[in-house]
Amino acid sequence: MGNKVKATFIGVGAQKCASTWLHRMLEEHPEVGVGMQKEIDFFSYHFDHGYQWYERQFTNCEQKLAVGEISPSYFCEPAVPQRVQQYQPKAKILVSFRDPVQRALSNHRHEVRVGHFTEEGLSFEAGLANNPMYVEQGRYAAHLKRWLQYFPAEQILVVLMEDIEKDPLAVARKVYAFLGVDESYEPQYLSKQFNKSYANRSRALLGIKDALYKLTRTPGFGWLWKLGSLLGLKAMYRGVNTLPSDIAIPEPSENTLAELRKQFAPEVRKLSELIQRPLDAWL
Repeated sequence: MGNKVKATFIGVGAQKCASTWLHRMLEEHPEVGVGMQKEIDFFSYHFDHGYQWYERQFTNCEQKLAVGEISPSYFCEPAVPQRVQQYQPKAKILVSFRDPVQRALSNHRHEVRVGHFTEEGLSFEAGLANNPMYVEQGRYAAHLKRWLQYFPAEQILVVLMEDIEKDPLAVARKVYAFLGVDESYEPQYLSKQFNKSYANRSRALLGIKDALYKLTRTPGFGWLWKLGSLLGLKAMYRGVNTLPSDIAIPEPSENTLAELRKQFAPEVRKLSELIQRPLDAWL
C-alpha cells in the first residue's frame, strides 16, 4: 500500500458554476493530483466513511505538488467548512460563481436532465416552486461568509464563470499559481464545453443508463465506461433518448427572471463587497 496522501486543496462549487471545467484543468496538469473520481462528496454526503476512505481516493496522487478534489455539494452545506478545516486547516479552497439567475436556470436544466423533475411542461417556474435549492445555492455571500469563518481570505480563491468564458487560459494560470504549481502549463481543453443541458425522452432508458454508470464507478469496472465511449454507445444513447434543453424546456417569463434578480440583488451586493469586485452585470 502506498503512502498516505492528504488533500491540499478542495474545490467546493457552487453547483453549475464551471466545476467540471476546473476539474479538467486540474486533472490535466502534470503537477496536480485529483481524486479518482470527480465529486467525491466526502465532507457532505460520505463523512461517515472516515478519513482513511477519503485518502484512499488519492492513492493515484503520490509525488504530486498539489492534491485535491472538487465537490460542488460542499459550498452551501453548513457543516462542511468546519469539517474541512478540522481535517486540513492549511487547505486551499477553490470557489466558482456565475450570475445566480443563470445558475438557477442551469440548475433547472440539470434537474430535468437527471430526471429529478418530470412535471409536464418542464417549466422553470414549476421547477422553482418544486426545488428551494435553486435559490439557496445562489445565496453566494451568505455561504462564502461561513467559509471565511474557518479559512483566511488568502486561502480562498474565487473564480467567476464569466472570466472563464472571456479568457480561460488566464483563469487556468491563476488557479495554478494559487495552488503553487507551474502556471505556465497550457491545458489542452481550455475552451471545451462540458455537461451540455438536455432532457431525456424516456425515464426508463435513463434509469438503465444510470444503473450502468453506477456499476462503472465500482472499483474494477471503470473500463466499462471507457469501452462504451470507444464503441460509441454514449453517443448513440444521446441520439436516441435526449433532446436539447432549449427545445424541451420553455423559456421562463421576463417577470420570473426580474423577480428572481430582485431577490438575489442583496446577496450580489454583499458578495461584491466580500470579493472586492463589481458585479453590476448580475443586477
